[in-house]
Amino acid sequence: MPVLEFQIPSLILYGNEALQRLSDYAAPNQEKVVIVAERQATEYGITSKIKRQIEGYAYDIIIYEIPTNATTKELFEGVNIVKTARADVVLGIGSSNTLSVAKCIAQFSMQEVTEETLKGYKKFAVKKVKYIEIPFVQTINWGLMPTSYVIDETDKIRKPYSDKDSVAYAVIIDPSITEDVPLDAVVYSSLEALAYAFDSYISKKANPISDAFSLRAIEYLSVNLKRLAVEPANTKLKGNLSVGALLASLSTCFSSLGLTAACGMGLESATNLSATIGTSVILPHIMEFNLTAAANRFVQIAMALGEKVSDVTVIEAAIMAIESIRKLMLELHIPQRLSDYNITNDKIEQSARVASQYEFLNYIPRAAGRNEISEILSAAL
Repeated sequence: MPVLEFQIPSLILYGNEALQRLSDYAAPNQEKVVIVAERQATEYGITSKIKRQIEGYAYDIIIYEIPTNATTKELFEGVNIVKTARADVVLGIGSSNTLSVAKCIAQFSMQEVTEETLKGYKKFAVKKVKYIEIPFVQTINWGLMPTSYVIDETDKIRKPYSDKDSVAYAVIIDPSITEDVPLDAVVYSSLEALAYAFDSYISKKANPISDAFSLRAIEYLSVNLKRLAVEPANTKLKGNLSVGALLASLSTCFSSLGLTAACGMGLESATNLSATIGTSVILPHIMEFNLTAAANRFVQIAMALGEKVSDVTVIEAAIMAIESIRKLMLELHIPQRLSDYNITNDKIEQSARVASQYEFLNYIPRAAGRNEISEILSAAL
């Protein structure tokens, strides 16, 4: 076994009413806080609810709203706001893309401070801006990871921004704030988390620790999505899905992104389809592509999905895992063809070109270049 190296420096706070402790972490000493909020979070009343938790504790609070599909344009505008205000804390509220942008705003907003030293000499030091992450849907927590991907304003391609020292100070997951989020947003974000857990489980970087998180994430997400299909008003299920998304984030942190993530980002660059939806829709097709390359791993995935595999062959169990995902998507009324989302054949080559460029594809079990990815996307039309 290769040497395992892992670290989770972020505080993870989970549970209903976890936000009541926000002031302890965001403004223990009357800090200046910039809230980077997804516009939808404001529309749902979540931003104001979170702001109230730190009013009276923070020295000043600035709200910077960004769209769901925020790009590097919003990123650098946010950096300017944080630096101008000389803020101490950036608070990210939103879904996957917003959290990536908010994290990078904090990462690029380090302040230069001056300290007087002996004999009148001045010493310049750098003060990091604290980042706290609050997802309002069941999504991947980029604050836990050293690398985030942000949409470039010039070409719509997600570019990596890496800094192992710029992870979130705290990730606060409070299922109670997801109650007013539309069901579709919950379903797609949860399916994206399931896809990331699948990617990390079959990755060449997978290890016993990431495996434990991956399989538990797949189990938690699939079981509760199945129940959500018949009990859409059950708010407890949303809390369970939040746990599943957190487990998927941890599995990705200890392992790697994979082909579903790359295809989702590629589709987003060439079309109006978000990476979250693209990743969700393409999952069963990526599973089919990897069936023979990681068949033994598919047996465990099938079991995590609730399939009985004791009396079937390895390949049969792998096929059962794929069909289980397809059945789940049918129960959730999720269209499974890219054409259902107005994706046309002329967008496939551009999507494949972008998807094939990501460095993390070095860790997928079956090599996939531009041609292979193009074939996968074409089959999914």
